[in-house]
Amino acid sequence: MESISFDSIGKTRRLDIITVLSSMGVFMDGYVLSIFSTAEIFLKSGFLDKTILLSIGASSIFIGMFAGSVFFGNLSDSDGRKKVFTYDLAFSAIFLILTGLSTNFLSFVLFQILAGIGIGADYPISSSIQAEFTPKKIRGKYLVFNIFSWSLGSIFFYILSIPIYLYTGPDAWRYMYISAAFIPVLALVLRKRMPESPYYLMSSGHYGEAQDVVRQFGEEAGIKNIRAPSVSKERKSLAELRKYFPLIFFTSVAWFSYDVSSYGIWNYTPSIFIGSSNSYLAGVIGTLLEEVPVIAGTILCLLLIDSVGRRKLEYTGFALAGISLFLYSIYSMHFMSSFALLFAAFAMMHFFHNIGPTNITYLYPSEVFPTNMRGTGTGIATASSRVGAIMGVFLFPIIVSSLSLSYGLLFFAIFEFMGFAVTLKYAPETKGVSLK
Repeated sequence: MESISFDSIGKTRRLDIITVLSSMGVFMDGYVLSIFSTAEIFLKSGFLDKTILLSIGASSIFIGMFAGSVFFGNLSDSDGRKKVFTYDLAFSAIFLILTGLSTNFLSFVLFQILAGIGIGADYPISSSIQAEFTPKKIRGKYLVFNIFSWSLGSIFFYILSIPIYLYTGPDAWRYMYISAAFIPVLALVLRKRMPESPYYLMSSGHYGEAQDVVRQFGEEAGIKNIRAPSVSKERKSLAELRKYFPLIFFTSVAWFSYDVSSYGIWNYTPSIFIGSSNSYLAGVIGTLLEEVPVIAGTILCLLLIDSVGRRKLEYTGFALAGISLFLYSIYSMHFMSSFALLFAAFAMMHFFHNIGPTNITYLYPSEVFPTNMRGTGTGIATASSRVGAIMGVFLFPIIVSSLSLSYGLLFFAIFEFMGFAVTLKYAPETKGVSLK
């Protein structure tokens, strides 16, 4: 009887469980990174009362994510996915609670950096695990759902922030940060029971354990003769990193470009909307309504990702998001803008982002790098994206305060076009391709 490869067995209940477990860190990322967008409203009247302090405070968690993604992404290639994956978010929980208890600028920034390390660690491992357990024909859809969990976490936070604000007043930001600690506790309990990736087990010489994992998935799918994945046995080296430099360059620059504009805008959307409406509730509700184009774009991406492919969706999304920001910024420089027009400009950007770069800049690194350096390559790309996020959230309030919102959005449009250019020139197509 002819054997079937592990990445061809189809959907199973075990895959759905692993998808939920791998999505928990991304969900937490969306939840936690949305907190500052509303917390800043209270902190601006406290110890973040200057523009430069606000910029540093907004950037601090991304500094930790930069460090965590590089170090732990590399560690997951040498020591395995599961070990880091089980405990990384618990580390973040401690410092999220301490962030909520911070009393000055320095303690707030320090605890945010430390909380970011665990969240950053989870990014390259979550996507690697999701890619390595998912059959190649549906891998795109599952990875898109995985990153869509970011939006689910953000939505959950914004809804929860309303009663927190109504019942706790000026101290609402403290309870918002403390509330995020419930997610790591749940992850710690559930992730202990998941198997190690058979790709990592094969690459590290644990062939029997890899076959056991593969057999369990095969039995659930009703397939008896199933073979473990074939992966590169080459040891990770500087020479191999050099060989993959074009892909490191592409994945890093594309994700960097996306995060400059995405986090730069998203991080300050509630305060911009609150300033336009003079109401906390209206600002948060307006921010929640921006999730409608996010969901619509994601649905379209889910429908097209495994047929149209990755490359075309990514460069199209970058180009159209850039055009929408460019046109609004030029218009608002010459004519009086309105809240409705600003909302529409943000909505178009989110829609086009979620057709392509929101999902695919996250997806690409887990598909283009071989097993023995998937965590490392994804960690480097993730770290580059955090540099983009730091740039966006740090510079945006400075540009707005010294020039105007129009120039801030024009600044972001430049990076959308940069993402378009690098994707058009360097992106490979990975639709239906087996992982190495």
